[in-house]
Amino acid sequence: MVYSYEKYLIVFSSNYHGYYIEQLFNRNEIKNTLRKAPRAIAKSCYSAIYIKEEDLDKALKLLRKSKISPQGVYEIMRIGSLLDYKKLKIK
Repeated sequence: MVYSYEKYLIVFSSNYHGYYIEQLFNRNEIKNTLRKAPRAIAKSCYSAIYIKEEDLDKALKLLRKSKISPQGVYEIMRIGSLLDYKKLKIK
């Protein structure tokens, strides 16, 4: 389930990385949700952190400082009742 305020998701191949980044975001007042990544993006047991649109820049800066590389950052695109995911190019 994706909530209406969630606009981006950050995918990690390790659950431990997901837990660490979730706590990092919480300490820096970025509202987030850690859940299993959608199958359309990650076929394995990947975890994903869902965030709001206004938190994306701050979240990416914290990720760079943490030195943990995500598998990808995706924009959640709603098409009627369906969801699609667009991979973002991050530096």
